[in-house]
Amino acid sequence: MLTGCKRARVTEHLLQQCRPADVLVVENILTVLQDTLPCVNITQAVLRVHSNLYEISLTVLSGSVTMAQLSTVQTYNPARIADIRVVLVDAALSLILSICDETRPVVCSHIDIVRICKKNKR
Repeated sequence: MLTGCKRARVTEHLLQQCRPADVLVVENILTVLQDTLPCVNITQAVLRVHSNLYEISLTVLSGSVTMAQLSTVQTYNPARIADIRVVLVDAALSLILSICDETRPVVCSHIDIVRICKKNKR
């Protein structure tokens, strides 16, 4: 019964490239990505480290990627996920996830406005 719940794990080699404080964040983001997008295999992820940014490339094996799925991943940790791109590389669809490390300042560029209206009695 539990075999159906078994998840793919992020490889230790990939996590060793991260700062110690970022390992859990990167692992959790990739786990949410795997749960949201079953057409992506996180065990085949490739990580490139830039100054204060982790760029993770994943190949989309089959199926499609929707905006709602990408939004779900972004909503999990909007302060650390800088960008999600879908690109075509060598005739294969790839997903590139940019994750900020702990030293990068948090930048907020998206504002949600919630309007609350007073209920009128008639």
